Amino acid sequence: MKVLFVTIKDPSLQGDYLELTLLNGLKKILGDNLVDFPRKDVMYDSLKINKENLHGNGFTLLRNYFNDNIDRDIFNQEFNAIIYGDGHMYGEKLFLNEIDSLCKSKNIWVIDGHDLYGNARIKKNYLGKDVIGNQFKNSFKRELVFEEEGVFPTGFGIPEECIIPINFDKKNKLFQNTYPKFSFFENPNDLGTKNHHIFNNENEYYKDLSESWFGLCSIRGGWDSLRLYEIIAAGSVLLFRDFHNKPINCSPQNLPAITYSTKDELYKIMTDLVKDDVPTEAYKFILEAQRDWLKNNGTTTARAKKILNTIFPESLF
Repeated sequence: MKVLFVTIKDPSLQGDYLELTLLNGLKKILGDNLVDFPRKDVMYDSLKINKENLHGNGFTLLRNYFNDNIDRDIFNQEFNAIIYGDGHMYGEKLFLNEIDSLCKSKNIWVIDGHDLYGNARIKKNYLGKDVIGNQFKNSFKRELVFEEEGVFPTGFGIPEECIIPINFDKKNKLFQNTYPKFSFFENPNDLGTKNHHIFNNENEYYKDLSESWFGLCSIRGGWDSLRLYEIIAAGSVLLFRDFHNKPINCSPQNLPAITYSTKDELYKIMTDLVKDDVPTEAYKFILEAQRDWLKNNGTTTARAKKILNTIFPESLF
């Protein structure tokens, strides 16, 4: 199977998490049969990329680079499927005739990484609030609220190589230094900023997570965030504020996260699961359940496999 992935053109927007997630997974599965066009420069080691200019400083999804042996003379090739990435979110055009003609079967799909709130062509009311609705048929949507034929859930993912062994002996604090303020009932003045990105070094960032018994998370622009995958990958139990309010198909789907709604409830959960710096059996059970979910559903390859199995229903990846 040969797949063309039409990437974001704007060079200032190359850190889009959903594109990087799916390209990472698709390239691991399809190899050179996944053609990214235009070339997703940040994924290759032939160019020096300033990660500080990228969302999340380029942590996690750009830890390792791919070799580039891809033939991008696409107009002399045929493809079994075409996937448009998140360029539409930034005003770039979709369904270009010269691109679409490269797939005779018209097996054409769109990735939709819109947050829950913000600007979009189609918005709908959900529980009294305007949220971003489904924008396209034959699409994969991260913040999927409304079930609709031809629209499938997807989400962020983490490369398998980022999942590190659990080491309880090194844990020395309840939760990470990089917690979102809203998750700890503080004024969320870090929304839309990098104020909670206090580490410039990826190893130090993961060290902070791995030394924490718990990782706090909360809704920001949407329910999905790369942080929650990193928390579990680092060997900490994910606690997610108001997670019980998440629509079922919004990413992360079916994650056994622990939900809380007050600070008292949060502290009770933490003190019940870890006593005198020793994890209880309940803590270990929850951690293993979250890690199993991550390996089976939340890696970049797991996300990519679900997309490929939808696009090519007669194949099994």
